[in-house]
Amino acid sequence: MSIFFLLCFLTGILLGVRLLFFGAERRRPVAGAIPLRRSEPAIVAFLTMLGLAGYLFVRYSGLTTGRVLAYAVTLAAIWAFVVTRIAIATAKIVPELNPDDPRFVLQGCVAVVTRGIEPGAEGEILIPAGESHRSIRARNIGDGGIPAGDEVCIERVEDGVAFVERWALVERRL
Repeated sequence: MSIFFLLCFLTGILLGVRLLFFGAERRRPVAGAIPLRRSEPAIVAFLTMLGLAGYLFVRYSGLTTGRVLAYAVTLAAIWAFVVTRIAIATAKIVPELNPDDPRFVLQGCVAVVTRGIEPGAEGEILIPAGESHRSIRARNIGDGGIPAGDEVCIERVEDGVAFVERWALVERRL
């Protein structure tokens, strides 16, 4: 019986590794449904707990085979329910920042100031974009101005204005 529980445990662990690599998200979104296949985390949790609890009961208790199986299945079902609820709750979390937000597409890019940025006013920066260059209005997010020729790091772009910070300050923090 202990071999059965060890095989359940190993199968659960291997399926868990598969779940880590490929995830439990639906391949095709279903309208109105959460983007999670609930069965995969439940199966992984059930098999892993069934194998673990069953093996420990067989090895360290004097229970009969029927009771060991009943206790192990009960614990595994409870654990699968808990893990599935946690997975569902995690899938419903909406990130604060949309990674596809167009304001942050250029975030972290280094540019050169072409027209000095005065405190509280706009200047202009040149963004290298492959073989061509793009010019855009810019404001300093820090105090003071930034003279022409200095390198800056883009924090975000809103309404055609890049909010920048001196590259030397960003580099110091890194």
